[in-house]
Amino acid sequence: MPQFRPFKGIRPTEETAQDFVTKSVDRYSKEELEDNLNTRNQSFLHVIEPTWDNSIENVNERFTKVRTVFDKLVDNRVLVQDKASFYIYQLIQPNGRQVKGLLGLVNINDYNENKIKKHEETIHRRVELFANYLKGSHLHAEPVLLTYKPAQRVDLLLETEMKRKPTLKIVDEEGVEHLLWRVDNRLNLKQFKDSIEKLNDLYIADGHHRMSSSAMYTENIASEYEDEVYGDETFNYTLAMLVSNDELIIKDYNRVIKDLNGLNKEEFIQKVEENFEVIPKGKELFVPTKKHHILMYLENEFYSIYPKNTNLDVEGLRELDTYIFEEHLLKPILDIHDTRNDKRIGFVAGTKDKDGIEVIKQQVDSGDFVAGFAFYPVSVNDLQLIADLGLKMPPKSTYIEPKPLSGFTIFDLKD
Repeated sequence: MPQFRPFKGIRPTEETAQDFVTKSVDRYSKEELEDNLNTRNQSFLHVIEPTWDNSIENVNERFTKVRTVFDKLVDNRVLVQDKASFYIYQLIQPNGRQVKGLLGLVNINDYNENKIKKHEETIHRRVELFANYLKGSHLHAEPVLLTYKPAQRVDLLLETEMKRKPTLKIVDEEGVEHLLWRVDNRLNLKQFKDSIEKLNDLYIADGHHRMSSSAMYTENIASEYEDEVYGDETFNYTLAMLVSNDELIIKDYNRVIKDLNGLNKEEFIQKVEENFEVIPKGKELFVPTKKHHILMYLENEFYSIYPKNTNLDVEGLRELDTYIFEEHLLKPILDIHDTRNDKRIGFVAGTKDKDGIEVIKQQVDSGDFVAGFAFYPVSVNDLQLIADLGLKMPPKSTYIEPKPLSGFTIFDLKD
């Protein structure tokens, strides 16, 4: 059973929250970043601004400066520290869809022992870079998103706490409401802790690189200790948000291709037909309707393609259209074997509707790519099946929400 414990969260006040909390930096365009830095004087983007300040040549110095900026905001009371707490985080989208989760700390040893299960491979250079960031800043400002199979007791505890007035409430630029409740009553803390620790497994939904980086950070810090490490030191934990799997929003993650590996359209389709049924749809823009229904867009025309029942005997992976696509189209036809590093392939986050397909169409029509492929979203059951079997999905097989904001609650690894 995985450990779960409260922490002394550092967060903005009611007065500073709206300006301080931001989206993850990778969700901003360059222009949006510059605009936010110019108009929001004390946002979380200013805390991590040194990480992209090329005037500081030494990367580790950039990461150390992050800590310096952060400490000044604490000194100036832009940020305050609570006593040991769990936090309930709720997102309410403009369409009314609501997602709630519980913020706390999980133990890295549980991750190493596979009590916190993963389904995606990581890129070592990214893991190492973020581990160095942690070593310089000693801050977790974005939680790893973990999921669990529905637990009635946890839901009841969450709903009871959420009847109170939230500690913080902001609305982001996309109209999404973000609400935060602090749970610090000793009895309530114990009830949450006991309920979570009765769960058999936790699964990483989003944040594989952050989790792996935290494990590397823990290993690095532990190696510097002259005395024995007991396992309950702060550096053995990482910040996580736990969301029941029936509240996760899993969207498609799609592909665009730069060339057809020397084939013309007719030759390419002929090869695709060896392992897929190909149905022309003309100019009709559509969305894949079920598992194993893949959209292909090529030279201003759409196609439905369905994998034939051949060579799909790998338990778990045969459920994944992204895996089938890699094994029976990308590798044998397009000679793309390393989707993490091959610059002939691009990835497009989906929306589960025609808006996402329109993005693929625009990228192909612009001439930047020659073909696009869209998939039906992976189910949470298949995600957990892959993790339970100890297998890994192809990179960027899922786009998972909620996407917690950066800086709503911060875990200080020096605390």
